[in-house]
Amino acid sequence: MKAVHGAVVGSHHGGVTVRNDDPMPEVTVTPVADRAIEGQSLTWRAILSTVADTEVPVEFGFLAAGDGAELSSTDVDPQWLRENHGESPLPERPLSKVGMPLVSAVPAGRLSTEVTIPTIVDGVTEPEETVRIQLVGFEEPPVGPVFTGRIEDKS
Repeated sequence: MKAVHGAVVGSHHGGVTVRNDDPMPEVTVTPVADRAIEGQSLTWRAILSTVADTEVPVEFGFLAAGDGAELSSTDVDPQWLRENHGESPLPERPLSKVGMPLVSAVPAGRLSTEVTIPTIVDGVTEPEETVRIQLVGFEEPPVGPVFTGRIEDKS
């Protein structure tokens, strides 16, 4: 594109549409801390295949744990739950039933970001609790691999 001064072609105003034809980078996810004790955080690293010149969202959906206890809304930091998801911890419900995604983004010019679920010590004796998250993609089908995190009781 070139700026031209002192010339009018057709009209004194107009517009330009620039289409981004760069392919979307591929996202891979690796566990940083997918086993923790309550009060610690579960963390995964999302890594892009190439640096992007714009922020790249990374979104996960919560899935039911299947067999065993599932991490619930009262097992995570209530401030994190409110600030990031607009949800109250009460009434207690499995994270897969809260109806919220786990969202992060790789900043423009960077290759990775960390996705974290902070947990709290609740003082209740419980079996190991599980959270399952599934990477949501932009292609069809829009779902990617599933990752599992496990929280052990502090006692």
